[in-house]
Amino acid sequence: MTVRKKGDRLTLPPIVAGEWRGEIVASASVNFGQVVQPGPPRQSVEFTYVILPATLIMPDAAFRWPGIVMIMAPTPLKTEFPDAGTLFPADRLPSLSLSLQVTRAQFSDMLPRIEARRLNNFYFVVEEESGGSWPVRSWAWEPRQPSASAPPHSIRLDDGRVRNVSAMIAWRP
Repeated sequence: MTVRKKGDRLTLPPIVAGEWRGEIVASASVNFGQVVQPGPPRQSVEFTYVILPATLIMPDAAFRWPGIVMIMAPTPLKTEFPDAGTLFPADRLPSLSLSLQVTRAQFSDMLPRIEARRLNNFYFVVEEESGGSWPVRSWAWEPRQPSASAPPHSIRLDDGRVRNVSAMIAWRP
């Protein structure tokens, strides 16, 4: 058995400004809800958001941070977005959270692609730290195209296998 010295702790690299990239590593969690805001006037406000487990890769691939990406559809009460998002560290875990700003229309365009697992790789530009978080200047996601080598009514899974979905298409409850 190896005896570990107390000084042998993992040292995480500092978060730096620059061009980062990310990879989605598991299925999304899509959430819908409504909450009443106290007044005056009392007002019911909807909320819709997606949480995606990801690895966030530093510039020059210096380190892969475990993390999550949160995309929240804006409510009518929030109309100004000074940044394209925010990158911030978790309080007690060696991980990062990336919150991306989107419009309601953009969220609606993204949601079916997220559910179909066609948004896997993304890119974002982080600016210098500001108050314990890092503003995101820009972000981009390129949807993965359905596989051209898969026969009609089939999909190619991430592991390369092809799954026939014609039975699912023909089935009606």
